[in-house]
Amino acid sequence: MNSLSIPHFFLKNSFKKQHLITFIILILAFCLESYGAYTVPRKINNIDVYNIFFVYIETLLILWLFESFFESKKAKLLIKIASISFLFWGIIYTLFIEDLSIFHTYSFSLGSFIIILCCIYYFISVFLKDWFIDEKLASNPLFWITTCIFLFYTSTFLYFSSVTFVTDLDRNLILILGSLKRTMSIFMYLVMGLAFYLPYLKKSVQKA
Repeated sequence: MNSLSIPHFFLKNSFKKQHLITFIILILAFCLESYGAYTVPRKINNIDVYNIFFVYIETLLILWLFESFFESKKAKLLIKIASISFLFWGIIYTLFIEDLSIFHTYSFSLGSFIIILCCIYYFISVFLKDWFIDEKLASNPLFWITTCIFLFYTSTFLYFSSVTFVTDLDRNLILILGSLKRTMSIFMYLVMGLAFYLPYLKKSVQKA
């Protein structure tokens, strides 16, 4: 999926910073999936790696992505404060509450909640504050990426919150939520790899 995004570096575009951040996220996701594919069959504990790179670093990268295209200086500042606070929370949580050998469910739920709030703010800004009023949303890559991030993190937030806080949850429902989480992750990364080509698709359609 990350290879789909490489050709875009050689094209003229107005989303260079956002594309770079997204590409880093895709590289990280690809490395994690490859590491998981290697360690799981061999029964090697990989939770510490997923805690560091998925729970914390990927969350911070996504917050950086939002900060890069939010227009409000106040929103940018709040994201920076949230990112630093989340980083310090992760350090304190690791040192004093749970080590990295146990999946940091509370940290992931917290990070997911912050990301969901960023998505909601983006949608409110688009529809109520007239962001991108001069262009069509259908051809804006940031709209589709934010939509997929929102869908993925709402489903994972529901999944981990249910598993953590509702101990008597039906096992079949847990399996369904887990399958939904995996499906949404594939869909999100796929859209991240392809979304930045949408403006060129629009131009080619107009020329035709």
